[in-house]
Amino acid sequence: MLGIFILSSFEGSGKQYWDLRVFLERKGAHIFEFFVLAYLFWKVLFFYRLKYKKQIQLTFLLSLFCASWDEAHQLFVFGREGKLTDIGIDLIGIILFFIAAKISMKMRPTKKPGKLVSG
Repeated sequence: MLGIFILSSFEGSGKQYWDLRVFLERKGAHIFEFFVLAYLFWKVLFFYRLKYKKQIQLTFLLSLFCASWDEAHQLFVFGREGKLTDIGIDLIGIILFFIAAKISMKMRPTKKPGKLVSG
């Protein structure tokens, strides 16, 4: 989150995104940043051995809180503005993390209990 906070502290140009490449690059960065942030929250919460559902809820809420906090912070940076649409774009990154995590879990091989061999 500190990295996101620092990046959003840079003064903006105040220009609108008329160039599609620049628009996609910036919004893609939002998605990537919050994908990674959700992943990091997930890994930290994993070590607390929470129930799976609680881990999902906390990861989602913490990530969404950080997205909201980042946009609120940008309201105080010259040339920047906080937008609800950017929170929505951050939410796309968070949701993509959960989709990737679900796919990853389905692809893991399940351990089958081995036969006990006596003597």
